Amino acid sequence: MRPSLKIPEKLARIVVSINERLGYVERWLFISTVTAVVSSLAIGIFYVMLRLVIAVAAYLHGLDVSSILFHISDYSIIALEGHNRLLIPLTVVVGAAIASTIVYRWAPEAEGSGTDAIVNAYHHEAGHVRPRVAVVKAVASALLLGGGGSGGPEGPAVQIGGAAGSFIANVLRLSVEERKIALIAGVAGALSFIFQSPVGAAIFAIEVLYERDMETSALIPALFASVIAYSFSLHILGPGYKLPSIDVGDVLNVYGFDAMASYILLGVFIAPFAYLYVYTFYKVKEGFIELTEKKGIDTRLRPVIGAIIVGIIGVFVPHILGTGEELLAEMLKFFQEQKPGATSTSFISLDVDMITALLLLAILKITATALTVGSGGSGGLLAPGLFAGAMIGELFGLLVAGYTGVEPALYAYLGMAALFGAASKVPIGLAFMVAEVGGTPALIVPALMTSLTASLATRGISIVESQLPQSIPPSLFTAESLLQMIREQNICIRVEKLASKKYVTANWSEPLRVVVRRMVANKQHIVPIVDETGRVVGVLDPGYAGLDLRYALRSSEPVAEVSLSQAPMVRVGECVARALEQMIIYGTDYVIVVDAMYRYHGVITLEDIVGTVFPILLERFGQRLLKEASSGSQGGGEQKHKSIE
Repeated sequence: MRPSLKIPEKLARIVVSINERLGYVERWLFISTVTAVVSSLAIGIFYVMLRLVIAVAAYLHGLDVSSILFHISDYSIIALEGHNRLLIPLTVVVGAAIASTIVYRWAPEAEGSGTDAIVNAYHHEAGHVRPRVAVVKAVASALLLGGGGSGGPEGPAVQIGGAAGSFIANVLRLSVEERKIALIAGVAGALSFIFQSPVGAAIFAIEVLYERDMETSALIPALFASVIAYSFSLHILGPGYKLPSIDVGDVLNVYGFDAMASYILLGVFIAPFAYLYVYTFYKVKEGFIELTEKKGIDTRLRPVIGAIIVGIIGVFVPHILGTGEELLAEMLKFFQEQKPGATSTSFISLDVDMITALLLLAILKITATALTVGSGGSGGLLAPGLFAGAMIGELFGLLVAGYTGVEPALYAYLGMAALFGAASKVPIGLAFMVAEVGGTPALIVPALMTSLTASLATRGISIVESQLPQSIPPSLFTAESLLQMIREQNICIRVEKLASKKYVTANWSEPLRVVVRRMVANKQHIVPIVDETGRVVGVLDPGYAGLDLRYALRSSEPVAEVSLSQAPMVRVGECVARALEQMIIYGTDYVIVVDAMYRYHGVITLEDIVGTVFPILLERFGQRLLKEASSGSQGGGEQKHKSIE
């Protein structure tokens, strides 16, 4: 479903006209900047809502609201300082109940993790995200996290950023592939705003889409959006909002042979905890789905049931409530303040209580997050993953203290990159993100070694459910092979969902030279030709009709008198299978979408269909699909239709 929010048509035409006249760098700088500005302001509003809910919770806990309002956005701080812990289950359950009602009433797709929803929109929804989803996600997450539910703020932030990118793309009438790139730029901007890490956020956004690949074509737009959002974050959240920097001391010690070996060992050590995070999340999610399907429990009650359990745990261990970001910042400062002499140099003198506490905090944070988000609660998985990773990293640092010359606190930072990097299969993005958060480039190599080791050790699992194994080039498919698989699987995606309006049309009475120059200026390989009523009467396809461009650029005859090609057309409401049939019949790699009166609606290319349908097929066929597509493409050279080169 397309977003319903629209801007005046005249303004839209002006913006589109400006966009079409820009080069690649200027064009994506413009798109990414607008996306970053919109998402930054929206996420800023989300933080205001979150802190207002936190202030209400602080009042209920008997704390001074004036010292907390607009200063604290982590419920765990309130719970630890509050005077009555028995109120914790009440605030957690009430927040979850109101949030659940809002989500399932106005935007059910806003449930659960926001990152997975955006990855799903990229692969399965042609980059479409309803603006309403972002609004509902922000309100519901503020209530849930502000009430004490365990989850990260990046969930709503990512959906806000993705919705901003999708909306801007629709306003500018971008193609399906460009809309998906704009969506990635929005995600990068959102993460950069939250964590103030422009490079890491950009890499995360292009890496999270696949388990073993990256969408490199979106890197530059993602970097543009990240940098702009970072600058906004400094003004809105403040330069001190991010997690504390770390003083690594002597860099030679950090890069010593013993230290480098310990980073690999940390990756191996933390891999089971990454697996535990993924396993626990999916088991809890499956359990709550079974409650609905087999026990008949209302879907809206699932987050409430999860909140009841989290609230009870929170009475005894309040540290695992809320986003955990500000508590994590305090704990990282505490880890760094420990004197070298305070750390053990042998296993006999280890602080057992400290190690037990770290292990317990990590496991309980993973459990609480699985119960909150896995039950359908609206929140993110990244921030809790960073919290648990820091605890396990510090634990490992205490175990090897005195053997590597590296302070245990350093391993806490590396643990943040390793645990969620392995759980989400985003090791490179998390490594750069943690290095930026840590405030020193010296962390990049250690973080990469640790996170890549942990990711390889947990290969085949991911907490991001909608990820694909890898990116597939459209050239692997022909229209015939794709049509056959779509028919076998009974897949129907409405053509209007994929229709791109970036292709400018021409009136049949316009001079040929004007139309051709417009086609060249807009980098189109075809131009749909319409009459005065907007009905499609043909298509100017120089490659198909054998038109001499040198002659065309000088011709003043009306385009209607040129040998126009008959347009392959499909009507709004038809499925993509019909579009593929028309491509095969006419020997083209495009179709024109029209309404019931044959008025122009947009253009679909074979590449658009492949990019949207392939993820669905891959989920059903798995790796067998790659082999079939490859063998099909090798035998497709003699066919008459065009395939994407």
